[in-house]
Amino acid sequence: MNIWRDTLELIWTGFKSLFREPNGIGNCTISGVLTYVGVPLIVSICSILFNVLIKESLISDILTVLSIFLAITLGVIFIVPDKLSKRLDSDTSENQSDINSRIRYKNFCRLFIQRLSFILVMSVVLIILTIIMQIISDFCMVILSGIILGLFALSILSILKLVIDIYVFLMADINRMR
Repeated sequence: MNIWRDTLELIWTGFKSLFREPNGIGNCTISGVLTYVGVPLIVSICSILFNVLIKESLISDILTVLSIFLAITLGVIFIVPDKLSKRLDSDTSENQSDINSRIRYKNFCRLFIQRLSFILVMSVVLIILTIIMQIISDFCMVILSGIILGLFALSILSILKLVIDIYVFLMADINRMR
């Protein structure tokens, strides 16, 4: 087990999951590329070009937000697989609709865990970069500030995608129950 290779694979898998629908089907659109690649790059490049430096208060705020989110998500990441196994064990129906529902739920759980893990790793990377930023020289601080702001934008967009997919998935299940 190589921690660096596994971390990079987790980041790559999580990033690719941003371009999938809640049912697991790939959906790489121009809008998705602009959102998850373009926006973070624009934020990074603009902050570097305009010499935006992250002040200590902003670093403190970013670390607080990420710490709270990390604590919440670490609790959730262990609940989802447990709920999946309980749902699969309790639902033994051979009805095609029920089978499709189980498949959708399994795909949703897979994407949920991939995205959540991606966001967790991104949060840890951001925390490490903000700590490094306290140590380095002024020139590097501008570049590092740009990287941090770009990754923070990507993390926020990833969180929004996760919440939207949860909403869409749950609403589809509720509508199906009628």
